[in-house]
Amino acid sequence: MKIITIFLFILLANTTYRCADDENTIDCNSAAKQMLGRWEGASNYTQPSSARGVTQKFAIDVTSVDGCMFYGISSFEDSFTTFSITGTIDKYGWVDFRETEYANNDGDYTDCPSSGNSWSNPCNRWPYIRYKPGNKFENARFRSDAFVLNGSFKMQGGWSSSVGGTFNLTKI
Repeated sequence: MKIITIFLFILLANTTYRCADDENTIDCNSAAKQMLGRWEGASNYTQPSSARGVTQKFAIDVTSVDGCMFYGISSFEDSFTTFSITGTIDKYGWVDFRETEYANNDGDYTDCPSSGNSWSNPCNRWPYIRYKPGNKFENARFRSDAFVLNGSFKMQGGWSSSVGGTFNLTKI
C-alpha cells in the first residue's frame, strides 16, 4: 500500500509541474505570432569535453506561425549551413524548437572527409557533428516583456547525443 501511495504522489507531482498555477497561462497563439522576426544570441557548449567552453553565435529567423507552432531558419556566424526549424509554445510559455532538416547544406557535416558509422569516425565527433540535423532547443520560457529566451539544447540520437549546453536568444 505504501508503494502505491508513493507512486501516486510521484505521478501527481509530475503532472502538476509547470502547470500548478493557471493564472500564469498565456495565449500561445498570440505568443507564437510575437516570435515572428529575428532572434540573435549564442550557444554555450558544455559537452562533449572537446567543445566545453565554446560559444557559437547563432540566430533564428521565425518566418511563419500556425496556432502555437512557429517555423523558420537557424543560421550561424561561422558557417553557411542553415537549418529549417519547427517550434512550439505551450500555454505556460515554454518554448522548444528543433532543427529538422537542412535549409542550406554547406557540407560541414555531410562532406566530412571520413565515412562509416563508428565512433572513431571523426565526422561523428565535434565539431562536425554540430552540423547534423536534429539539434533540440528546449526549456526556454517565453516572456513578451523582455523577448529573451534562455534554455538548454542537445543533439538527438546516434553519436551526437553527447553534444549539448545552454543557449540565449534576444529578439532584434
